[in-house]
Amino acid sequence: MTSSASSRLPSVEPDEARDMLSGDALMIDVRDAHEWAAGHSPHSVHVPLDSLSTSIPYTTHERRVIVVSRSGRRAKQVVVRLRAAGIDAVLLDGGLRAWIRAGGEFVADHGRTPHIVGPTHSRHA
Repeated sequence: MTSSASSRLPSVEPDEARDMLSGDALMIDVRDAHEWAAGHSPHSVHVPLDSLSTSIPYTTHERRVIVVSRSGRRAKQVVVRLRAAGIDAVLLDGGLRAWIRAGGEFVADHGRTPHIVGPTHSRHA
């Protein structure tokens, strides 16, 4: 596990995340619904950033949580919030783009060809 230089948040590379997911870790994808539908890791749970406070399962207090977004910007916000709540959260370094480049599985809803799309609001990434 490394520390993200810009934010000093604990982060993991995609290969390390895959190893963690084969254990007891939980991956949370915090992108918007249309982004999730276009493509996501089949190992992740969809918890959009806007609904985070009401959606975190209680089991996250007992499991390491890997947080992912498209490029990592939204995921950084979530890691900060989760760690402040006492949850062992880490950032997937490089986001979904890095996950895909490293050969991570990527699927789309309804049998479509998976792809990464941007958020609907320019403040997200």
